[in-house]
Amino acid sequence: MPDVFLLGLPEAVEALAPDDPPDEVALCLSAGPLHREARLPLYALMHGLLLDEAASFEFLVRALAEEGPFLLGVDPRFSEKLATLEDDAIETLMDQWRTCAAIEELELDSEDLLKFLFELVNLCKIRDQDSALELFIYHEG
Repeated sequence: MPDVFLLGLPEAVEALAPDDPPDEVALCLSAGPLHREARLPLYALMHGLLLDEAASFEFLVRALAEEGPFLLGVDPRFSEKLATLEDDAIETLMDQWRTCAAIEELELDSEDLLKFLFELVNLCKIRDQDSALELFIYHEG
């Protein structure tokens, strides 16, 4: 199962049990083939970081079971900044992200990548309107 971005109330998301469907407690966006190594360049591009520094933008909140799934937190600076982007800036960001090695290896269609990025921006805009919500990643392991 691909990683899934979750936007929800921390107490509800963090209470997930291993067999609970995450879409019952949060808005969900599948990351599809965009694994962690493919997401790190996005964090780096947006915040002027090296890839090693960008790794801290995803962190373990808790393991739902010993061998997964895992609930990861996403640094709130990412969603705050992403929520401010207008359409042309999103397209520019996608063009830059698409040239990163981890994305090139996935051979993704640029329209699919842009669609994902627009959907992620929309999640972040929802979060920006409700400070009680947080962005997480549901990772099978």
